[in-house]
Amino acid sequence: MSPVPEEMLNLIRISDTFFPLGSYTVSQGMEQLVTDNLAAKDRIYDIISVYLEKIWKSFDLQIFFFALQAARNNDIDALLELDRFCFASKIAEESRISTQKTGFNLANAMEFREHTVGISYKQMIKTGKAPGMYPIVLALVARELNVNEQGGLSLIYVNLIEVVASLVRLAEIDYLYAQEIMSDQITGIDLPVKQFPDLHQSCPIVDIASMRHEKNTHRMFIS
Repeated sequence: MSPVPEEMLNLIRISDTFFPLGSYTVSQGMEQLVTDNLAAKDRIYDIISVYLEKIWKSFDLQIFFFALQAARNNDIDALLELDRFCFASKIAEESRISTQKTGFNLANAMEFREHTVGISYKQMIKTGKAPGMYPIVLALVARELNVNEQGGLSLIYVNLIEVVASLVRLAEIDYLYAQEIMSDQITGIDLPVKQFPDLHQSCPIVDIASMRHEKNTHRMFIS
């Protein structure tokens, strides 16, 4: 049996729920959708598809690809511009802060090599000179671990598992249905690259749910 490539193992490692991203504390607004009775079981699949197509693939994934190119070029200025753009584009405060915390946790858990753009940018995040949004940090990590564009799969998977796992913890679905959703959503998934002017995230129901969730005094998740 041939050994599994190191790059594949690293891709699995940074995508695993055991990796210290803090994603178990995040529902991405799903908790509020459940509270408002907007996530009935027969609608869950469609709602998650909206997350996938209107937020993760159309925006976060694209930011990741542009940041990966900047990392390859050792272009810290471009990384910082993308980072600030990503930060400002998250309308709901909860979404903005949770994406930033996830990025910080990923950077904190990663040992970058000396004299690389990754270690320089990690220091900028620690000193507050850069927001450290998750798609930006993931691009630096993907470059460091030589998984490159495949890091986009990690971004989709981590976001997907956050939302689906929150539904399980909220007792809206069981583990079997969760696996059915995961299987359907990742089957045949592609990693489309768009031009920068085409970046967009348009999912008002999620933004409103996230904003309402900030005022919810009885909640399980931070977002």
